[in-house]
Amino acid sequence: MASDGAFCDSCGVCADSPQCIKKANKKLPCKVITTNATSHKHHWVKGNLPFNAQCDVCEEECGVEPELSDYWCCWCHRSAHENCLKHLAEVCDLGKLNTCIVPPNCIRLQSLRMRKHLLIKEVLHPRINNWSPVIVIGNQKSGSNECAKILSSFRRYLNPAQVLDLAERPPEEALEWCHLVPSGVRCRFIVAGGDGTVCWVLNAIHKMKFETEPVVGILPLGTGNDLSRVLGFGEGYSGDVDVEEYLRDLFLARETKLDRWRVQVAPNRSLGIRMPVREMFMNNYLSIGVDALVTLNFHRARASRFYIFNSRTINKMIYFTFGTKDVLEHECKNLDQKLELHMDGKKIDLPNIESVVVLNIACWGAGVRPWTLGAGGAEAPKQDFGDGLLEVFCLVSSFHIAQLQVGLSEPMRLGQCSSVKICLKGTAPMQLDGEPWEQRPSTISISHSHQASILTREDLPV
Repeated sequence: MASDGAFCDSCGVCADSPQCIKKANKKLPCKVITTNATSHKHHWVKGNLPFNAQCDVCEEECGVEPELSDYWCCWCHRSAHENCLKHLAEVCDLGKLNTCIVPPNCIRLQSLRMRKHLLIKEVLHPRINNWSPVIVIGNQKSGSNECAKILSSFRRYLNPAQVLDLAERPPEEALEWCHLVPSGVRCRFIVAGGDGTVCWVLNAIHKMKFETEPVVGILPLGTGNDLSRVLGFGEGYSGDVDVEEYLRDLFLARETKLDRWRVQVAPNRSLGIRMPVREMFMNNYLSIGVDALVTLNFHRARASRFYIFNSRTINKMIYFTFGTKDVLEHECKNLDQKLELHMDGKKIDLPNIESVVVLNIACWGAGVRPWTLGAGGAEAPKQDFGDGLLEVFCLVSSFHIAQLQVGLSEPMRLGQCSSVKICLKGTAPMQLDGEPWEQRPSTISISHSHQASILTREDLPV
């Protein structure tokens, strides 16, 4: 809703004042989530047709008059002149995206819960070939407040029940769709958010232990999105998303396996007291040192109530500013004296460094592909996020990070391994998949946990 009016993101009806909104709510039926009807009919909305709409009957342009004229169906998105409507079938086939959509006559509700969320009891098969419903999970806290607009776009094409906001409910509720659909049907989940949101959803999938694991695609928001870049979904969306194009590409994407690593952080004894072990999962990378410090400083600045910037470009500029600041201060110097690194049980002799990075995917630091940089990149062992191996490298300074960002240097490669142990003797900044914190002395162990089913668009035609 805006100060000069409102529109329904499900059926597209617009109103220009609170009084008109009340009248529209009483007079105009909205796109339904569920119905007891035996067949699914068109839901025709008068006016507000998409730009360059073409009549599905006579193939002439429609909706061009400066008034509410002609009709479009908010399910199949067909358009028609008022006089042409009688020539269209009464039953709606849901259009080009019918394999993604759950028709309202296929949803059976159990009850209302807390007067806010629908509790779905069962989902029936709509008898559509290759039917594989898409469930969109968004996180309004990611992506510079762009997620609300993107969720709205998907509600306009899918059943609104298929679009869920993590600000209102946990991912486990969205994943219940896997239990609701008929046996043999596999749901595809779109995660709209940053790398942290993707990790949250993958953690929930692993926790729920599905017999047939759902497959996940990414719609990247935010500033980092290293996993999204590797999987071919891009560096991040801003503004409008072409939902039809995105869903068509999703059908062409292939399923692959992503290694997920168990990270255990066991703090050293304090005053003779053993502190609890913290366990997490890693998709992308873990680092200790200067790059984690830059991320931590940026994270603290963005968490401030005085931080007002939502632009991805401005966020990157501020991030770069924190990296430049550490060029002069060297807060992580002599990191090699603060930790011991073990790869596959073997202790590694470290030179003078300011950071240790453990990679699972090819991208790091918002798009840099460090493992293949420089002359040594051609000779480096092949990197694959599903091979059960990690890549480990070091950084000598924040200036070294800047050089990697523009391709003028290469990392100090230590090699590949299937397990890593880091004995941290002092306090140092640490990050896991872009989430930073100050880590006290502890032992950090990284071992292979499992693989997640995820979609990649690397093989899509150019």
